[in-house]
Amino acid sequence: MPTAERLFWIYLAVALAVGVILAALVAAMVIYQRQYLRLHRDYSKKLLTAQEEERAWVAREVHDDALQRVAMLQHELHGWSSGDNGMISSERESQRVSALRHELEDLGVMLRRVAHRLHPAIIDQAGLLPALTQLSLDVGRAAGMEIETHFADNGHASQLSRERALILYRIAQEALRNASKHSGAKRARLSVKSNELEIEIAIQDFGKGFNAGETNRAPGLGLISMAERARLVDGRFELWSKVGEGTTIRVTVPLKG
Repeated sequence: MPTAERLFWIYLAVALAVGVILAALVAAMVIYQRQYLRLHRDYSKKLLTAQEEERAWVAREVHDDALQRVAMLQHELHGWSSGDNGMISSERESQRVSALRHELEDLGVMLRRVAHRLHPAIIDQAGLLPALTQLSLDVGRAAGMEIETHFADNGHASQLSRERALILYRIAQEALRNASKHSGAKRARLSVKSNELEIEIAIQDFGKGFNAGETNRAPGLGLISMAERARLVDGRFELWSKVGEGTTIRVTVPLKG
C-alpha cells in the first residue's frame, strides 16, 4: 500500500477516534447535567415539603395550645370581671380587666391569622378556589386593597393533588404580598382558568410597576421562590411589568403529573 494511502487511513482512524471521544464527552456532560438537574429538583422538592410540614406543625401548636390558653384566660377574666366572686373592688380595676380582655381578643385574632398563614387548612377542607378567595379577602383587608377574584375553572381545580394546590396557593400568597408591599396599588385582580390539561393562575396589580427587562435588576427572593415552585411541578412562570402600568404574574401548571 502506498505511503500516502496509509497516511490517509491513519488520519481517518485518528479523526474517527477523536470524534468518538468528543461524542462520548458530550454525552457524559448531558447525562451529568440531567442528573444534576434531577437531584436539584428532588432536593428542592424535599426542602419545600419539609418547610410545609414544619409550618403545619407550628400552626397546629398555635391552634391547639396557644389559642386554647388564650381562650382559658378570656374565660377566667370574664368570670372575674362579672363581679360574682367580689374580687374587683373599684371601677379602675374593672376597666383594667376589661382592657386585658380586649387585648386577649386581639391576641387570639392575631394567632388565628398566623396559624392560617402558616398552614391554610382550608385547602384540605374546601379546595384551592375557596382558599384563594379567603386569601384575597385577608390580604385585601390587611393591606387596604380591593382584590377582585375571577374563576373560570369548570371543576378542573378539584383534580389537583394537594401538593399542586398548595404550590399554587403559595405562589398567589407571595404575589399578593409583593403587590401589597411594593406596588402601591389600591386594586388587584386574582384570576384562575383551566381546561382538561392545565390550570393557570394570574395575579395582576394596577400599581407603579417596573421595567422587568432591565438587565441590572436582580430578581427578588419572592420572584425566585415563585419561579422555583412552578418548576417543581413542570409549570411555567411568567412575569410582565412596566413602569406606570402595574405587574402581572402568570403561572401555568399541568393538572396532573
